[in-house]
Amino acid sequence: MRKLIIIALSVISISLFGQNYNYQAKVQGVDKSDFVKIGLSPEITSKLNSDFSDIRIYDSNRVEVPYIFFKERRISERELFVEYEIIEKEHNKKFAYTRIVIHNPKKTKINNIVLRVKNADVRKQLKLNASNDRENWYVLKDNYYYNSIDNSDNTSEIRVLNFPWSDYEYYELLIGDYYDKPINILQAGFYNLVKENGKYSQLKINPYAIVDTLKETIISIPIQGNYVDKISFDINQPKYFHREAELFVNEVTTYKKRKSIRIKTLAYFNLVSNSSNVFTIDNLHADTIFIRIKNNDNPSLEIQDIKLYQLNKYLIAELQAAKSYNLYFSDAKASKPNYDLRYFTDSIQSKLKIVECNNPEIIQKSKAKSKDGNFNLNDYWLWIIIIGVALLLPYMSYGMMKDNRATKS
Repeated sequence: MRKLIIIALSVISISLFGQNYNYQAKVQGVDKSDFVKIGLSPEITSKLNSDFSDIRIYDSNRVEVPYIFFKERRISERELFVEYEIIEKEHNKKFAYTRIVIHNPKKTKINNIVLRVKNADVRKQLKLNASNDRENWYVLKDNYYYNSIDNSDNTSEIRVLNFPWSDYEYYELLIGDYYDKPINILQAGFYNLVKENGKYSQLKINPYAIVDTLKETIISIPIQGNYVDKISFDINQPKYFHREAELFVNEVTTYKKRKSIRIKTLAYFNLVSNSSNVFTIDNLHADTIFIRIKNNDNPSLEIQDIKLYQLNKYLIAELQAAKSYNLYFSDAKASKPNYDLRYFTDSIQSKLKIVECNNPEIIQKSKAKSKDGNFNLNDYWLWIIIIGVALLLPYMSYGMMKDNRATKS
């Protein structure tokens, strides 16, 4: 009896699994057990709702796999350490100071010098000078004190010496050694804040239509539910132009059961010769977008091509090489999943292997419906099993109680 109940509950679980999702896609390239980035192609994201919450990962055992949703940023910043050569390093016993000269060969504009120092329980006074010829030195920072810290994790520590922006070729660091031996500086350089552009995927769109009138050009672009983050124009003629443009969509509104269409402007921009004519948009989602170009008394622009792009999106998840995985997605009623993994985003390394997915496949469902059109045949069987289990539960509970009594006696 117990086995029967377990089998019935398993059937219910399998029946409920993925019953509301319309598409699935197989995850490819999992050859090592680790965290990976699952790339979401535009063909997948175009079928998701606006907050991308209606997507799940299941393994070959029908177990849901937690994930973190990640979208590329247009511009991200990171600190990059650039090491400089220490061309002079001496300890002057007579005048009791250590002198270090750091070379900035490209005269890069910097506002800090980073020192990696061997651990030492000391307090030192530092002075920073700068020069372009190693003969004439100018003060950048004076009376700076270096204090050691209690570092029990590493044998060296990092110290950052900040100063006003400068672009000298040489920097001289004088460290006072009046009362003790010199400190051991292992490495010198600076932290450069690097800006990186986000990665995009070009969208495959149907041919767009261009209609020219006396004073303006209207372009209609079917984007088929894709999410657009960037648009670029390739314009041949005329040689010089400066045109105002408007990006809009047609929004359907309903008032007292009457539908009407109104124009909803999303952005204004200028198309200008001798420029890239690339414009960013924030997660634009529609079936068709429109662009109005004001020509005034000028001839229409000769547009060679228009390209649309989407910022890349990923699911970060821990996958096992021995298992296969599928994505299930596109459910208008799905709520955002609540995984513990979101609390550990900073603990997962940023550079992860990217794995791709097959093209989406429609999940086939039975078209047979009841008279009211609400349930298919799978629903009927599901309810029969649920009712059957509900009827058997009291009998099973009575049997378990009887077995317990017999055991105690």
